[in-house]
Amino acid sequence: MTKLLQMQQIINGSIESLDQIIGFIEQLDCTSYHQAPAPLFDSSIGQHLRHILDLYQALLISNQQQTINYDIRRRGISVESVREDGLTELQLVRAWLSQLDLNLLQQPLKISTEVSVTNCAPVQCISSLGRELCFASSHLIHHLALMVAIAKYLGQQVDAQLGLAPCTATFLRNQQQNTACVA
Repeated sequence: MTKLLQMQQIINGSIESLDQIIGFIEQLDCTSYHQAPAPLFDSSIGQHLRHILDLYQALLISNQQQTINYDIRRRGISVESVREDGLTELQLVRAWLSQLDLNLLQQPLKISTEVSVTNCAPVQCISSLGRELCFASSHLIHHLALMVAIAKYLGQQVDAQLGLAPCTATFLRNQQQNTACVA
């Protein structure tokens, strides 16, 4: 498989994940979007979405700066409480991904991030935009699973496939194929 085909697969997988979360957010009512149902959950679906979008914003900004800084957070913005604002940002990220130059995904970038919860310990590493898109997509799926749990707790009907990691989906498909062959 060529490198450019692999990069296209990264983009396609990222867009699939974004489409899942867009569909999920679209079906929520505004109250479910911004409610943090304590004591089980301390964060709302909107706050999880803002966190997801912060990572993608860091990737977007890296196009101009050649450094991805994951420590820049936008806590308290309208994306956390206004469903339509979250959907608008998701669509902007999707549009950016769909027109992204595949050659950029292979070029080295610096990653800057804090790595300790007990003291200040920022580090810098070398990565690539393609690798970081894989990370952002996996991170999105992880938080989507949490968002699904919140929605279910709030009584929302949610598709059982949401929040399922790609490797888990592949495992389940393989299990079904093996079971079908045995039956």
